Amino acid sequence: MNYIYDVILNFQKEYYDFYEWNKNDNIYHMRKTPIIKISNHQFLEIKNNVVKFDEKTLKLFSNKNGIAERFKQNSINKIKYTFILCNEQEAIAIKLNKNGIIKLKSSLLPDEQDDAIEIVKFQNEFKLNYKIIQKNFTKNFKTRFEIENEKFIHEELDKVYKQKNKQKLNYLYLECFNKNEPNIEIAYKKLKTEIDKTNDNFKKIYNIFKITKQK
Repeated sequence: MNYIYDVILNFQKEYYDFYEWNKNDNIYHMRKTPIIKISNHQFLEIKNNVVKFDEKTLKLFSNKNGIAERFKQNSINKIKYTFILCNEQEAIAIKLNKNGIIKLKSSLLPDEQDDAIEIVKFQNEFKLNYKIIQKNFTKNFKTRFEIENEKFIHEELDKVYKQKNKQKLNYLYLECFNKNEPNIEIAYKKLKTEIDKTNDNFKKIYNIFKITKQK
C-alpha cells in the first residue's frame, strides 16, 4: 500500500474544486492517506457518479495497512474507508460509508495533487470493483454557489407549500410571471421547475427568500 502524507482535504457530499472551498468548511488535515492509481475510465466514473464498492474494497481500506490517519487537535484519529484515487492527471479523495457507498468527496490543493501524481507515476493501475448506483453528470456543470442556492430555494419553497401559504406562493408567482395564480398546486409546481433553470426567475425567488429569511 502506498501513502501520501500531510495533505489537506475538504470532504463534501458534492465534489468541489479547491477554488470553491469555503473558509467554514470542515477541513481534514490528514497525516497519512492511502493512494492508488486507477484508469482514466474508472477515475471519471467514480468522480462523476455515486458508486458502491464491493466487500473486497471495504476490507482493503479498513485493515491495518489501509486505514487513513487524521490530525485532530492534539491526537491522531484513524479513519476507515478513506483513500485517494489518481490517474496521473488528477487526484480525488473519497470517503465511503460502511456499506461501500461514496459518502463524501474532496479535491486536493494543486501542489498536493502534483505530489499525488508523482507518487503513482510508476505504479501499475489497480482495478476497483464497484457499481454505479446514481448518475450525477448534471451537477458537474453547476458551480458550488449555484448548487447550494438551488438547494436553499427548494427547501424554502417546500416549506411555504407545506404551510399552504397561498399569499406568499402567489407573490412569488406574480414576481416571476407577472400574473396571479390562485391555485397553489399549479403555482408550486411551476415555481419548482424555474429553480432548476438558474435563470432570472431563479434569482428573483432566491432574493425574496433571502430577504424574508433575514426578517
